[in-house]
Amino acid sequence: MKFNTIQHTLQNIRTKQNLTQVDFAEKIFVSRQTISNWERDISIPPVTALSIIANTFDVPLTQLLSALDGEQANREHAAERQLIVEAFLTLLHRHNGQYSTIDLIIAESGINYEHAITLFNSPSAILQYIAQQIDAQVIAAFDNYSDDDPLMMIADAVLPVLYQHNHTLKILYTGHYANGEWLTFLKNSYQKWAAPFFDNYDITTAPVSRKFAIELTVKTTLSIISTWLTQPVPTPPDQFRQTFLHLTRTPIIKLICP
Repeated sequence: MKFNTIQHTLQNIRTKQNLTQVDFAEKIFVSRQTISNWERDISIPPVTALSIIANTFDVPLTQLLSALDGEQANREHAAERQLIVEAFLTLLHRHNGQYSTIDLIIAESGINYEHAITLFNSPSAILQYIAQQIDAQVIAAFDNYSDDDPLMMIADAVLPVLYQHNHTLKILYTGHYANGEWLTFLKNSYQKWAAPFFDNYDITTAPVSRKFAIELTVKTTLSIISTWLTQPVPTPPDQFRQTFLHLTRTPIIKLICP
């Protein structure tokens, strides 16, 4: 099940063009804050703005209008979706990370089955929805922060976002089935994000290939973050920041044999 709302459609158009929110805003004559509000689902773009976007980026206006309809429908059912998400997480936690069937999840939510199944048709669709909600906030955090150091960007911009969702993420990271699917989503997403930082990677002197280096960096970073968030009481991000930077910049041998 795809949640092809205007929020995600605009993000996709912008990121495919490798534009920041500032760049995107300048091209369609609005402020960066307006773009941020659209992508964070705080406000909905008017049709006049969608028309400019369609012409500027050669995107069918019908596609944008369809996404707008999806956004409006999504808003109408936001509370019901949240009840189903909470039921999904409750059962996931109760059953030690094993997925329940969509029928059991809907029953736990208390929502009419015929209506609920139109919102989510599988546990994976629920997980995808959770991922998209968190990912939208992470993307917005990246766009509001400018630094050439990707680890510093994560420490300052992303850790606070993830901490806000620490209860949800703890369940996803510790569950058996969800853990695998969740980590696969994260690896695929952030390897794409990390790749540009390795554009000047010198394979003639490096001990491993560029692809290997990107994958290792992302997996190591995700392991540190998952270990942090799965602690009984995760340290607040402003306190964990220095620990994160220390762990990501210190060779493993120095951590093991200081």
